[in-house]
Amino acid sequence: MKYGLWLLGLCLPLLLTANEADIKQAIEEGQKAYLAGELSRAASQFDYVATLIRQQQAAGMGELFPEPLDGWQAGEVSSQAGSAAFFGGGLNASRTYRMADKRLEIVITKDSPLLQTMAMLFTNPSMATMGGYKVRRIQGHTAMFKEEGTSMELQMLIANTLLLQFNGRGLSEAELTAYAEAVDYQALTRL
Repeated sequence: MKYGLWLLGLCLPLLLTANEADIKQAIEEGQKAYLAGELSRAASQFDYVATLIRQQQAAGMGELFPEPLDGWQAGEVSSQAGSAAFFGGGLNASRTYRMADKRLEIVITKDSPLLQTMAMLFTNPSMATMGGYKVRRIQGHTAMFKEEGTSMELQMLIANTLLLQFNGRGLSEAELTAYAEAVDYQALTRL
């Protein structure tokens, strides 16, 4: 077990810098293994290809976060591509924004099986309102807004494959909405 974790730690930086040549090479190796009847090796290579592609998508998601509003500062984007065994599958990226004692975290989740559960809330507004959410539209998309004390959250399900979560503390509803309005939803759906 320790050896496997050590190996993963050694290989992870290499995986994160994968490029098109790495993907093409893994596809070719997987195809050769398949044609040679080495099915386990072929499956392993194609799983590797899928992981590299998910990592590219996750990195691309990070480029779509809005710029900080005037007076705000933004942290680095954190992204990860999860396999079906980890993180419920799918892609995740997040970025934190700060101004004085105000804080906002935006999380984008794509292609996760967990989104099916969220879809029920978005297709049944009465369930959302029973949960304390207010339903509204932002750039033509259904958004669920909830405020509790100084904490606010806004969630949006886009094309049934993307969940955007805006979790803030100490900011105004107008500031939260401004960040939600600043997202390029068309670019997100093209990922």
